[in-house]
Amino acid sequence: MEIATTKYFHALDDGEVPLDFLFSGSVFYADPDGRLQTCRISWDRQARFSLPVSTWKVMIERYYPECAWLRLDRATLDRLHAWKTRRALPTWQATMDALLAAADKGPQP
Repeated sequence: MEIATTKYFHALDDGEVPLDFLFSGSVFYADPDGRLQTCRISWDRQARFSLPVSTWKVMIERYYPECAWLRLDRATLDRLHAWKTRRALPTWQATMDALLAAADKGPQP
């Protein structure tokens, strides 16, 4: 799901993404006297919002500048982590850079 969402947002240059929020459960709040109150939210409550694509892109760039997401299965990540640990590499960026450098030095087709 996260890959589909990421690809969807990345493919959009501008415009808005329609979002539906579905609510249910309880809300806790303070009454005017400061006492804790609770209120049930029915399962059929919802809200709609149009998220500007520009807002999404600004947020991603602010919290993850110049980054991209890469999804790996658990076995591959375990192998990659073991390789990183054996070489005492401090970060995943350093690990990927070392792997690519090693690949570039290997046999060329």
